[in-house]
Amino acid sequence: MITTRNRCEELQRTLEKLFDLQPPADEVIICADGCTDGTPAMVRQQFPSCILLENEFARGSVFSRDRLLRAASGDIVASFDDDSYPLEKDFFARVEQLFAEHDDAAVISFPEVRDEEEAAHANKTASSPPHLVSAYANCAAAVRRDVYLRSQGFPFFFTHMYEEPDYALQCYSLGYVVRFEPSLRVRHRVSSAQRKPIRRHHLNARNELYSVFMRCPFPQLIAVALFRIWRQFRYACNEGFPWAIREPLWWCSALLDVPNCIRHRRPIDWPTYYVWMKRARHSMALVHEPTSVAQASA
Repeated sequence: MITTRNRCEELQRTLEKLFDLQPPADEVIICADGCTDGTPAMVRQQFPSCILLENEFARGSVFSRDRLLRAASGDIVASFDDDSYPLEKDFFARVEQLFAEHDDAAVISFPEVRDEEEAAHANKTASSPPHLVSAYANCAAAVRRDVYLRSQGFPFFFTHMYEEPDYALQCYSLGYVVRFEPSLRVRHRVSSAQRKPIRRHHLNARNELYSVFMRCPFPQLIAVALFRIWRQFRYACNEGFPWAIREPLWWCSALLDVPNCIRHRRPIDWPTYYVWMKRARHSMALVHEPTSVAQASA
């Protein structure tokens, strides 16, 4: 599945790479999110076998990915951005085998290889050991669809950013794990189109706080929410004064949607939530550790 917005050339390059894989995917399903650059026409003309969904108006990547997961017919759905694609030719066959071997995995994520052959994350490279993680990136992952349909899914009002950590937390609460697998690599070109660093930071920070309101039990919610706000502010200060002075923008935005968070609130038990937070800070935990969150917190 691929969601895209006004990056027609990037999507075309990615689809060419995908259709070069052997064996091919059972289906390639694309959501054009309010595209005005000819993307739908390009897909219909050059890649007619693709299943194309269109949002008349831009709804955001979170809404689009939820729509794709519900429309897909496969048991396992590989997720890419319009500027990312697998490097191994037998990617799909090996993904199927990985899920067969790890029936407790709701999501398997893969190393992102940037254009300069650098990994996107220092502890998630092709030479890193397999391990359990608290989050993943939808540009380089595969999802067990039936688990997604049993969960609350991606919150639409996130619009963009942070749906992956929130969903990973839901997976652990359902008794599944999110696994990093280094043996399959995904090239991520990271197109600059539609990417604005400060706006992305604000969306990520806001949605991280939303996730706390929705998932963290009370009274721990108070301390965790304050910690998230402080950590994001510290990050903005490290980026410089122009970033720091704009932090109140996302604070105000977050306040507006607190009622929405409350309506969608499904608190997760504290032992599960706490282990998930610890995994974010110690993400190199090996996969042979207890995969049950209840065991790990005992």
